Amino acid sequence: MGRTTDPESRRSQLNDAILSTVRGGFRIVGGMVQMAAGITRLVAVTAIKAAAAVEGAVGATESDEEEPNPKPPKVAA
Repeated sequence: MGRTTDPESRRSQLNDAILSTVRGGFRIVGGMVQMAAGITRLVAVTAIKAAAAVEGAVGATESDEEEPNPKPPKVAA
C-alpha cells in the first residue's frame, strides 16, 4: 500500500476505520445482549421445571401422609 499525502484520502481512511470499529463494537454488544437473553430464558425455564417437580413431590408426599379410611368393626352375628 503506497503512502498517501492527500489529506482527504487519509481522512476517508480514518473515517472508514472508525466506522468499522464502531460497527464491530455494536456487533459485540448485540451478541452480549442476545447471550444475556438466552441465559435468562434458560434460567426461567429451569426454574419453572424445578417448581413443577417440587409441586409434584409435595403432592405425592401429601397423598402418602393421608391415613386410609378405617374399616368399620365387624358385628358378631
